[in-house]
Amino acid sequence: MVTIRNWNLITNLDGEDTRKFDVYQRERVVVPTPEQETEHIEIKGRHSSLTKKGAFKDIELPIEFFFYENTSFKAAFRIAKMKFFNAKTLGFNDDESVFYKIKSVKIDDAINDVLEMGEFTVIFRLDPFQYEIADSSRTITGRTTLNNPGYESQPIIIATVAGTGKIYINDQVITIQDVNGTIIIDSELMNAYRNNNGIITNLNNHMIGDFPVLGHGSNVINFDGDIESLEINPRWRWV
Repeated sequence: MVTIRNWNLITNLDGEDTRKFDVYQRERVVVPTPEQETEHIEIKGRHSSLTKKGAFKDIELPIEFFFYENTSFKAAFRIAKMKFFNAKTLGFNDDESVFYKIKSVKIDDAINDVLEMGEFTVIFRLDPFQYEIADSSRTITGRTTLNNPGYESQPIIIATVAGTGKIYINDQVITIQDVNGTIIIDSELMNAYRNNNGIITNLNNHMIGDFPVLGHGSNVINFDGDIESLEINPRWRWV
């Protein structure tokens, strides 16, 4: 039998409140902290082990939902399943400043004892990070320091260039060669390209160096040569 717990908790799929399609979050959820891959290497004669820290693993988050309206549960459940399976991001009204990226979704069988009532569990597989919703993009025309309040981020940078120049982020150096116009450097996609009204041009052969990251704390950013300005979306994120 369905037990109604809370009408005020909100789950957002791609920014859309699930209550709009008659689905309600049953209980407040606790999002687990992702596990970091760690290797400890024991060396004979050495005190303590060597530690190598790696990437964070995806997190799995089950959420219970219920439906209670004056229409058929089965019809509403069909609509809800399409919403969940097509969603790219997940958010909650008790933490509105961040969102999670959905990797995959599993929906358990629904309990439907009464025509207008039902409940089901959705198991989300999520990217390990919480991403800031607010747009922190800024245009840089000279030496600038950006303070990263969270974990190491993978920014997207749009450089306006009239030739060749270098971008400096702390001790990272990225060289842009023979570009007239803009080049987009996307560290998350690990891709350098130009987007001209939806027409994508591959510019990876015009970039030398690793795709930059913004570490926790202060990041000193500068550029030289024929680079005129940088537009940086830092994509702040947390674990």
